[in-house]
Amino acid sequence: MTRAILIDPFTETVMDVTMVDTKLQTIKNLIDCEIITVAGIGTSNQYRGIDLILDDEGLLKDKDSQAYFKYGIQSQPYAGKALMVATDDEGETVSLPESITVEKVSEKVIFFKPSKKTLDESTKMIFTAF
Repeated sequence: MTRAILIDPFTETVMDVTMVDTKLQTIKNLIDCEIITVAGIGTSNQYRGIDLILDDEGLLKDKDSQAYFKYGIQSQPYAGKALMVATDDEGETVSLPESITVEKVSEKVIFFKPSKKTLDESTKMIFTAF
C-alpha cells in the first residue's frame, strides 16, 4: 500500500489516498487521464523526491470543461487532477512521508478558473470622465 495525496480541482479538494499498487493504469485511473507527466514540486529538502503526477494532455482539453490549480503562488498552472507521490533513490514511487500532510498541501494549493477575456479584450483602454 502506498500513501499519496490527490488534488482534485473539479471538486476543489485535497485528500489522502491509499494506492493498492503503483502501476501505471492505477495512477491513470486515479487522475482520469490517458497519458501522464511528472513534475517535481521543489528542490528544498522538505520536498526533495516529491512529485506531482499530472494529465499530460490536461492543458489541451476544452477549457470550459477543465479545472485548474497551482501549487503555490509561483507555480505554473496545472490542468486536471494530480497525484502527489514520493520517489526513492531509484525513482520508484513510494509512500509520502508523514511530514507531508493534507493540511500542509491544502495551504499551498490554489484552485482557479481561467478568465473568459481574450488578450485583445484585456488590453483595451477605456477612458471615463471624472
